[in-house]
Amino acid sequence: MKRTFDEVRHVAIYLRISQEKKGENVETLENHRQILYEFCKENGYTYEEYGEVISGGKSEIEQRKELQRLLEDIEKFDAILCFELTRLSRNGLISQTVKQYCIDYDKPILTPYQSYDLANSETDRLLYDVGSMISSHEHGTIGKRSKANKKQMSKAGLHVSGNVPFGYRRNNETKKLEIYEDEAKVVRYIFKLHSEGLGSFKIRDILNAEGYKSATGKAFELPTIKRIIKNPTYKGTIIFNDRKKIKKNGKFVYEPVETIQADNAHPAIIPPDEWDRANRERINRANQAAAIREKPASTTGTTMLKDLVYCGVCGRKMRIFFDDRSSTGYVIQRCYHLYNGEKCPNRGIKLELVEKEVAKAFPNFRSLLEKSVQRLQREKEDGVETDLKRKIKQKEKKLKDLNKQQEKLIDLALKGIFNEEEIRNKKQELIDEMKHTKVAIADLKEKINNIDIEDHINSLMNIIGLIEKLPNMDTEEVNQSLKTFINKIVYTRVLPAELLEKSTRNKQRKEYPFEIEIEFIE
Repeated sequence: MKRTFDEVRHVAIYLRISQEKKGENVETLENHRQILYEFCKENGYTYEEYGEVISGGKSEIEQRKELQRLLEDIEKFDAILCFELTRLSRNGLISQTVKQYCIDYDKPILTPYQSYDLANSETDRLLYDVGSMISSHEHGTIGKRSKANKKQMSKAGLHVSGNVPFGYRRNNETKKLEIYEDEAKVVRYIFKLHSEGLGSFKIRDILNAEGYKSATGKAFELPTIKRIIKNPTYKGTIIFNDRKKIKKNGKFVYEPVETIQADNAHPAIIPPDEWDRANRERINRANQAAAIREKPASTTGTTMLKDLVYCGVCGRKMRIFFDDRSSTGYVIQRCYHLYNGEKCPNRGIKLELVEKEVAKAFPNFRSLLEKSVQRLQREKEDGVETDLKRKIKQKEKKLKDLNKQQEKLIDLALKGIFNEEEIRNKKQELIDEMKHTKVAIADLKEKINNIDIEDHINSLMNIIGLIEKLPNMDTEEVNQSLKTFINKIVYTRVLPAELLEKSTRNKQRKEYPFEIEIEFIE
């Protein structure tokens, strides 16, 4: 007999939109979310949400991080709630994995329109299997049909895949590319600058200084310049690569099966002979640079602050490198990321100076830890609970800020500040960070219910012990130790305009101070 699910109180909501479908975006995800929220409200369910932007045909459960996490947490819930079965997966192997978990733990799958009691109903298991089989077959058939169609269209010189290159627009009736002159003149300018011997770095700086904008309406980034120079579309050629996904050494890779090339497929922005000459020159320059460089551009060793220094202006991670052209040694390189359409103004400095400032903060941080230990020993469980509640409040504030950022994404997309891919990536970043923050809050709440005063004190004492041992560690050990109690070091050194006009050898310019802010892990 089919059960009524009256015992269902707490459900796991699983949300997924496909990164492969142009019609599925943040609005689709939000629509599904609201429908499931209303369903929970109508039935009096409490819930936790697991959401991701990923293809439903992914063949490895490891690629489905949120679904995998849901299955690991399945004992916490009375049921799994999704918009429809295809939202769980279009891959047969993953569908059967989910089914087995539901049978083993006696957890039904609910949708707003259908329920599946997989552990107790043969009929529901059959319906689930048939639905999963149809979804898997449909996914494979659509993929093969789509690829065959793309190959045929490519042979005919039609634009069928990927974003339309900067400088072109796609005619939806003819499916061919047409020159968009407002952007095409920028492409010609890029090739002209390249023919004059300028590299991608310099070309990018010139374009941004003269106010040119990329397809997204923002300043040009270095990868964009390189892609434009290498793209054969600009000489009127369409190239479609038919690839096959195979597994090698435990990882999925795409191997080319067939490359379809159609010349004179659309009007060329750059004459073919000029494009060929530019790319021969590009390859020659790369080869010459590789011959001159005595060692690869890989890291030259681990430093005390490796992967810990972040720009105080634009927020990006800063690069540390070894300057073997002088006696300076390791330096924090100037931040070259774009900031408000221009190069970030944050200047670099000798790494040793920053390391000394960071080291000066250790005694004070150690003193604070020791006081925390003393306070905890005095207050016992009450002290730990106060500390944990303070951390929960901080995490909840962070979660609130992340929710606000998520709500603003659609507005940013409508204003053209982010393109579709950037919105999708940013959305997933926010989802991931929100999930991690929710997990952190849950862990802290769990700790309140299971306070172990000695364990908490031991954790603080371990950090104190690490700080004491730092002087006797080698550089790599110091770096690894710092990462256990330092989240990031925010570095800022913005020189006044009058100093920038002076020589780099000017003493006042060389000794201009920097500021750091150390964000310790709580």
